Amino acid sequence: MGFCNSCGKPMTRTDELGTNKDGSPNEYYCADCYQNGEFTEPDLTVEDMIVKKAQEMLDKNPDLREGDATGLLINFLPNLKRWNKNYESEFEHFNKKEKKGYRNK
Repeated sequence: MGFCNSCGKPMTRTDELGTNKDGSPNEYYCADCYQNGEFTEPDLTVEDMIVKKAQEMLDKNPDLREGDATGLLINFLPNLKRWNKNYESEFEHFNKKEKKGYRNK
């Protein structure tokens, strides 16, 4: 399954997946971030998400330094589908190469 492309949360069970408008599972986003085809916090910015997730990490890991948590998130979250307008999944990337021919990068 992978991880949520909004908050980075690992998704290992189908009940952790968000839902599309038609109620089907959405494999890109978790249930906390995406329900019924919409983000649960549509006005949230990537900066807000970094602060939110850093606090969660610090709450769960008291020995973790704030700078380490924030640093990890700053390097990870902006590259996820929700925040990166140029996002291309590995599957999409592979399909493009197949259409062009693998050797024709």
